[in-house]
Order: sequence, then C-alpha cells, then structure tokens
Amino acid sequence: MSSNTDGLPPYQEKPSSTQETIAPSAQPSRLPYPSRLGGSIQTCSISDGYIDHFSITRVSDSTYHLSLTVDPTPIYRIELILGPTKVGNIQIFSASDTTLPALAVAARASSDRKGKKVPVATICTSSPTEPDAHWRPVFCTSSGCACHDYSSEIPVVKVPGRAAKPQAFKWVVWDDEPARLWWQGPLPFQPNPLHRSAPTSMPFLFAAVTVEPGDGETLVQIRRGAGIDFELRVILETFLFSNLSTKVKSA
Repeated sequence: MSSNTDGLPPYQEKPSSTQETIAPSAQPSRLPYPSRLGGSIQTCSISDGYIDHFSITRVSDSTYHLSLTVDPTPIYRIELILGPTKVGNIQIFSASDTTLPALAVAARASSDRKGKKVPVATICTSSPTEPDAHWRPVFCTSSGCACHDYSSEIPVVKVPGRAAKPQAFKWVVWDDEPARLWWQGPLPFQPNPLHRSAPTSMPFLFAAVTVEPGDGETLVQIRRGAGIDFELRVILETFLFSNLSTKVKSA
C-alpha cells in the first residue's frame, strides 16, 4: 500500500543551534495588505461623531453665502425670495456655477406655530424644479414664549454606501440660544435601552446653529456622514428657525 509520502525522507526536527540563519535581505517580503479592511476607500458614518463646521454670511438683503469655517470660499449661495413663488422662497444654489438650477428649496407654508396639523414649511432637497419632486413637511409640535419645537422626517444615510432613509428629527429652538437638532429613536446598531436612558446626550445631537454676536455670522455644525440631502435640509431649516430667518421675515 503506497501513500503520498513514499520516497520522502523521514521527518526529523532540526536542532535550533544548527538552524540556518536567513539574511534580512532574503526574508520574504510582507504582502502589500492595506492598513484597514476598507482599503483606500474613505468611509464616514454618522456613528463616528465627526462634525463639519459651516459659516453663513450675508452678502445682500436677500443673498447669503455658505462656506466652511476653515475656508472662506463660498460653496453654496442661498437666495431668499420675498413673496409667493412656484418653487419656494428659500433656495440653495451652487456658488461656483450660476447656470445650475436650485439644488434644494424650502417653501414656508404657514406662520401659525400653534397649528400642529398645518406644516410651517415644505422642503425639497432633490431636483425641486422637477414636476415629480418630493416635498417633505415640517411641523411645529410645541410653541412657547421662548422655545419652539419642530418635527420633520429627514433622509439620512444610516449605513455608509446605502440609500438614505427618512428619519424622525426634532429641532429645539430657544430665543437667543443655539438651535439644536436631535435624532429621535435609537441610533443604528444601538439597543433601545441606551436611547431611553439618554435621548438628549451628544450621540443624538446631529446639528446646531448659533449666531455670533456683533457681526451676525451664523455658524452651523452638522454631523458628517448623513448624506447631502440631510445637510441641505439642515441649512434650509436653519433659515426657517434661526434668528437669521427671524430677521429676514421682519425686514
């Protein structure tokens, strides 16, 4: 009976003292594996907690520029259209290409903060000029002398590389205080008990808006990784709820 070991010398352990020394140059080179499983693809998730900071500066009575706080180059142009329009009265455009149509639009539907069934605005963050554009409402859920709460569903990329899905959010807007946007419900991959124990802790804060005293510059911080629809919506809602929006309405 033969086997595949026929013809091989018997196995013998070589003493360590007589083992051959391999020169460093002869050492087998390590395969060029990436330093992370994701390779060179840069992924960013909302669970990472990273934040981008933006500056909104006034250019004219009805025009504003949006830029990163670390780079004053305008990224987007925000136009406030006074009076009724077919599309909306808060519009976001590319700052670098003036030929492009509006990227996102908000239309103020009602100024009645006590009517919880009537939206205070409707917002579209994708092709608002198209006839089949999808508009999402924003509701005032609580109104007091110094604080107002607003609720809306905002498309969010919950897992990198996946399509954005609607998620419930709540704005808490205090007079002369930063407006804050809170995620409602458990975060992705998070058990329910953790959400119930700390629903207003930092992991649930997805945006904040404040107006700098003196020059009136509006600073916005937005959770990175949620997608462009989310970011555009935050900017539009900033104009709806912040002191900047209040000043424009009273002008």
